[in-house]
Amino acid sequence: MNRNTVVEIIKEAIIKRKILSITYKHVSDGEIVSHKIAPFDIGTTNPRTFERNKDNVYAYCYDHKDKDEFLDPKVIAFNINSFLSIKDTGEIFDPVELTDKHRTKTSYDYRNCKFAIVPERDWYK
Repeated sequence: MNRNTVVEIIKEAIIKRKILSITYKHVSDGEIVSHKIAPFDIGTTNPRTFERNKDNVYAYCYDHKDKDEFLDPKVIAFNINSFLSIKDTGEIFDPVELTDKHRTKTSYDYRNCKFAIVPERDWYK
């Protein structure tokens, strides 16, 4: 998919809290997979890691699995250039609920995050 198209779809999903179904090609091994995601951000506002993370789409992945193939939902990074397709599931996500679930798994709290894309959102008000 075209990068600009992916950015626009992700922005809209963040604003409208849309859950997306994606087809994605792993950067590491080329495997094509499907995932159900709730987008959180693209890139970073941190100048020290901006270049390294500029192609990352950060999204809560409902069906992410750990190295042992156990279900491990949390926010993970997807390379923006590896999206093959994106579809709206018609479902809406609760950002507070997903933020809490992610924080429980990783200790990272998105409430303290300065978002790069759609920075003026009302997720935690």
